[in-house]
Amino acid sequence: MPTIQIIRATPGPTTSQRIVSLLLANPQGLSVKELSQELNRPFSMVQHCLKPLVASQSVAVRFSEDGRYWTYYVAEH
Repeated sequence: MPTIQIIRATPGPTTSQRIVSLLLANPQGLSVKELSQELNRPFSMVQHCLKPLVASQSVAVRFSEDGRYWTYYVAEH
């Protein structure tokens, strides 16, 4: 029977914190695909992390200039 190994989280910023940092560095905004590539995380994980950030209004979303995809950026308070 195979042995199951528990993997612990690595120390450092969470994916959500890294998303906010990337968006702060890119005020024009980034798509989920761009965030996924920059963070080397699955598309679905980035989407999952963005939901509470948008709900808390830390991150805002709009259509890209060409209207083909959503662009996420840090919301101004």
